[in-house]
Amino acid sequence: MPWKLVWYGAFETEKQARDFEQYLKNGSGKSFAYKRLVSVALENDFGSGRKGSPKHKA
Repeated sequence: MPWKLVWYGAFETEKQARDFEQYLKNGSGKSFAYKRLVSVALENDFGSGRKGSPKHKA
């Protein structure tokens, strides 16, 4: 199954990007990522009729 981009963030400087990365790795950043990114992606994916994760072919 191909990947689907659900969020894209761009920063003007590498420092801004690194600072945001560090934020996402701390407690409140993890909460933000789950609330704004992961839960939305799961809702969109599973809310559209898909009932489970894709099965791996052996």
